[in-house]
Amino acid sequence: MILSNKRKNSLYGVIIKTHNIDACRAFYRDILGLGAPVIDSNFWVEFKLQEDVALVLEKIPEGEPVSAEHGNTSWMLRLENLETVISRLKEHGYEPLKTDCERLGIKVNAFKDPEGNIFYLYSDKENK
Repeated sequence: MILSNKRKNSLYGVIIKTHNIDACRAFYRDILGLGAPVIDSNFWVEFKLQEDVALVLEKIPEGEPVSAEHGNTSWMLRLENLETVISRLKEHGYEPLKTDCERLGIKVNAFKDPEGNIFYLYSDKENK
């Protein structure tokens, strides 16, 4: 597998390291509604967010040392159906850490995935 972008110096995606790739795959696919992964294996799961941008889950190999602290990396996702996704998160027991907080002047809602990685959801509709 060769990872490349069509343009120089463009973001390929965000990689989230995970112990339980199955739980995270289901969370991002079904609860956040990112759809079927374009690459789906037992160690690498890739969701296309845009033509050239992906959200990647990478399984942490057994025995590999991992930082005990989560939260060094977080990401933001713009959604057309923000309220639907927030409702689905709540239905599955994911309560927001913060609602209506700001990141770079954008009103966002903060959540954690099954492994404690923080992410932010927002809608352009709420930021006009």
